[in-house]
Amino acid sequence: MYGLRHRAPNGTGLPFHVLVVGNAVSSYGTYLNLVALNLYVLQTTGTALSVGLFLLLRIASSFLSGFVSGRLVTRFDRIRLMIAGDLCQALALLGFLAAPHPARSVLLYVLAVVMGGCSTMTGVARRSSVPDLVGQDLRVRANGLLVTGRSLAMVLGFASAGLVVAEAGYTAAFLVDAATFLVSAAALIVLAASGTTAPPGTRRAPRGRAAAGAPDRPDEAPEKPDHPGEPSRPIPIAVWRYAPVVLCLITVRAVDNMGSASHQVGLPVYAEQIAPGDPAAFVGRFYAVWAVGALLAHQLVSRVPAVARWAGDGPSGSRPGGERAFAIGTCLMSAFFILAFADLPLLALLPVAAAAGLADGFTEIVYHSRLQALPEWERGRALGFAAMAETAALGTGTVLCASLLDRFAPFTVVAAAHGTAIALALLLLLLLTTVPSLTSGADAPDAPDAPDAPEDTARPQRAAGGRTPAT
Repeated sequence: MYGLRHRAPNGTGLPFHVLVVGNAVSSYGTYLNLVALNLYVLQTTGTALSVGLFLLLRIASSFLSGFVSGRLVTRFDRIRLMIAGDLCQALALLGFLAAPHPARSVLLYVLAVVMGGCSTMTGVARRSSVPDLVGQDLRVRANGLLVTGRSLAMVLGFASAGLVVAEAGYTAAFLVDAATFLVSAAALIVLAASGTTAPPGTRRAPRGRAAAGAPDRPDEAPEKPDHPGEPSRPIPIAVWRYAPVVLCLITVRAVDNMGSASHQVGLPVYAEQIAPGDPAAFVGRFYAVWAVGALLAHQLVSRVPAVARWAGDGPSGSRPGGERAFAIGTCLMSAFFILAFADLPLLALLPVAAAAGLADGFTEIVYHSRLQALPEWERGRALGFAAMAETAALGTGTVLCASLLDRFAPFTVVAAAHGTAIALALLLLLLLTTVPSLTSGADAPDAPDAPDAPEDTARPQRAAGGRTPAT
C-alpha cells in the first residue's frame, strides 16, 4: 500500500502531518544539541582539539550510518526504524546525564557516535517513507511540509540553544533535547498504530519476466532467491547504472553542501566584522529571514501549479523530472549566498537572505522528490548513498573552510565554495540539454505487485505506474 487510506482528496492526510510534527520536534532537538553539546565539550575539556574529535566522531558515524541505513530501510519497517532512532538518542542523552561526572568525559564520545548515526538513519528512513505515506503524486507537496518544519526547527534550535544553556544550564538543555526525541517517537508510534503505513512485506519489486530470470527492464538484474522456496526478487544494479542523472544530482548536492559549510562557518566571522557590537543578533536575523524564504518555497510548490510541475510534480506514472529545476535552484541559491557576504547594507541584505532561503528550500524539495521517485527497491539505497555523500562533503567543507578563513576574507571563501557549486550545476544543465540519454532509464514511479496476474497483464500495469490498492 503506497497511499493513505484516509487521505483527503487534495491533501497529504493527517498521518503524514503527524510525521511532519514529529520531524520538526526532533529536528529542534538535533539543532539544540549541535550547539549545547559542542559548548559542553569545550567547557568540560577546555581544548578545541576535544571539540574537533567530538565533531569528527559525529560526522564519521553519520557517514557510516548512511551506508547501513540504505539497506536497513529497504529490509525493515521504516516507521519502526525512526522510532528506534529517536528512542536511542533520547536514552543516550538520559544515560549520559545519569552517569557520574568522571565517566562523562568518555561517554561524550559515545554520545557523539549515537547521535550522528541515529540521526542519519532516521533521516533516510523518513525520506524513504514519504511516497509510502502520501503516494508518488503528492511527494513534492509532502517534502515542502517537511522542509517547512525543519527550517523552523533549525532557527528555533540555534536561537534557543544559547539561551537555554545560559538560563537553565546544560542539564536542562539535555533534558529538553531528550524530551524532543521522546515526543517524536510518541508521534511515530501513533502513526504506526494507525495502520496507514506499508508493511515491509509489500515493499518488493514488481514481478514479471524477471520472475523467470530475465530482466524486466534495463535497471533489473536477473532474480535470485534469498532462500530456497522464497519468491525471487530482482537484484538492482547500482544506482548510477540504474538512473545516471541520480548520481549527477547527488554529486551536485554534495558540492553544494561544501558551499553550505562555507557560509555556516563564515557567517559568525562575517558578523564579527560588520556588527561587532552584537554579532549574535546579526546571525539570528539572517537565519530568521532565511527561514521565511524557506517557508515560501513550500507555498510556491503547493499553490502554484506551474512551479509544482517544474519541481517534478506530475500525474502518477509520468516521468518525475525536476532535474533542471534543481540545477537552476542550486545556481540561484549559491549566488544569493555569495551576494549576502558582499558587504550589503541591512535593508538590502534581508531580501537577499530571504531569496537564499527560498532557493535553498525549493532545491531541497526538488532534490528529495527526485530521489523518492526511484522505484521502491532502489529508493532506500539511493537515499542512504546520498546521505553519505552529503555528510562527507559537509564535514570536509567545514574543516577546509574553517582553515581558509584564517587566511582569507569570508566573502572570498564563500565565493569560492559556492562558485564551485554554481559551476557544477551549470555543467549539469549543459549535460541535461546535450545528452538526452542522461535522464533515460527506469524513471517510472513504483509499480504494483501482481502476484496472480499473468505476464501479459502485469507488465502494462507497471507501465501505467499504478499503485498497490489500499487494503
